[in-house]
Amino acid sequence: MTDELDPQRTLQNFFLLDRALAFHDQTRPSGCYTYGSYTPQVVQETPAGKISSLHLLTSPGGGLATFIAPKLPVDRAAIEDYIRRHFVPAPETITLEQEEIQQSLWLHFAQRPAAAAYSVEFEQSKMALTHEESGRLAGAIQGTKDQVYFLTRSRFSVDSRVNARLQADWVAFVTLAFNEQARQPEAIARLLNQQIDAGVVIVQAQFDNAPSEQTQARVRQALVNTASLLIANTLRNISSPEQIPNKLNYQIEYDDTVPQRYLLEQQRDIAELLNRLPADGIISFTATPLPEPSRPDKPIEPQRCTVSLGFDPKGFNIMAIELRWADQQTPMAWPSFPPVTLETTAAVSDIALKVTFADYTSFESRLAWQNAIALTPQDVGFYSLLFDAESLKSEFKTISGSASYLPAGQGKKQNFTFAFSAAQWQATWWINAHAAGLNGRVDYRWQGKTAALFPKNYDSGPLQATTGPIKLQYHK
Repeated sequence: MTDELDPQRTLQNFFLLDRALAFHDQTRPSGCYTYGSYTPQVVQETPAGKISSLHLLTSPGGGLATFIAPKLPVDRAAIEDYIRRHFVPAPETITLEQEEIQQSLWLHFAQRPAAAAYSVEFEQSKMALTHEESGRLAGAIQGTKDQVYFLTRSRFSVDSRVNARLQADWVAFVTLAFNEQARQPEAIARLLNQQIDAGVVIVQAQFDNAPSEQTQARVRQALVNTASLLIANTLRNISSPEQIPNKLNYQIEYDDTVPQRYLLEQQRDIAELLNRLPADGIISFTATPLPEPSRPDKPIEPQRCTVSLGFDPKGFNIMAIELRWADQQTPMAWPSFPPVTLETTAAVSDIALKVTFADYTSFESRLAWQNAIALTPQDVGFYSLLFDAESLKSEFKTISGSASYLPAGQGKKQNFTFAFSAAQWQATWWINAHAAGLNGRVDYRWQGKTAALFPKNYDSGPLQATTGPIKLQYHK
């Protein structure tokens, strides 16, 4: 089994309708849909009117929550109608197959910060509560929002069917393996994985039902293992490069069905679920103090932020990148600055960034905390200045020019040259402005030879700009 996947993101045509979930299993015919119930009925319809499946008993001590709901079928006709209107046009036949869904029920207690929130599961339809939890649940039943949520976790299994193959220039790979002295299957497998990562050897795979990362890794490993054995067998009879065949055609394929586990989590605010029912029909009181459960100190889930460099650092002369958040700090490793993941259990909203350059100048800024940040050149203090001569390409045969950046802040003077002809009439200059904008001025000058029958030389004279892009102007 693989790790649990989110069915809303990974299963085809997945939808929720009232208490039902449904989706198309791609290993089945196009009109065949799988369905099941993902949540019980919180508010029941009875001859006497609507009643709550959730009840709360309060006391001077702890509390007791109970949840008792009949196991009712979902509306198959409504599911079929939804599928007909959205996915399967007439006259194609629709068939429904019921999925066995494991369901667990919880109360989720919201907290600030969000990382301190926690959930408690109903056991045999009952849940002992602390005095504080009992009070919060009573408040939610009476209409106070964002206090307590009714949480359902639904688990089920669906197969992913795969057809995959490994493609490569096998003569080139066997030659590489021979030169690298990779003769044993384990060494060949390492080399194959390197070539797959480099895009030289290609894994071609088709999946029915989207695969998890674990499923993809399993498929890749199976292909690599098969290829390694075949190539090791070929190399066993080769002692010199001349003995490598001119043609090699390995049929390396993998067909299998892999079971995958899915988890659907749905939570709804108790205040909104029960807002139309009288609270005195849900909450009762006993003068006898109920025992309070002991809650183990819940480890607060850390917030994580992965910071990466979204550009090639070569040519930007960056010597160090340092990140600071909460009371922690970490560098990104020179020279390639691979991604780093920041973690904290504290309430944090931003990250302090410090970039040090080869000339020992530096740039500092603050980044908003989020799940992932790909740093751009602008994030580390560079300004992208475009020199644009597109409008002059019909009038000039060649253009060349030079520019100097004069900073207003701590940056240093920088120089740039450009030349245009034929199909190239634009150039980008990355200026290390040590700022969020240009933070200075650019002095520039350009010369050109016109494309006339009798060409002339043109000189723009000294020019200045404090923002980009710079569009070259021809004053006749």
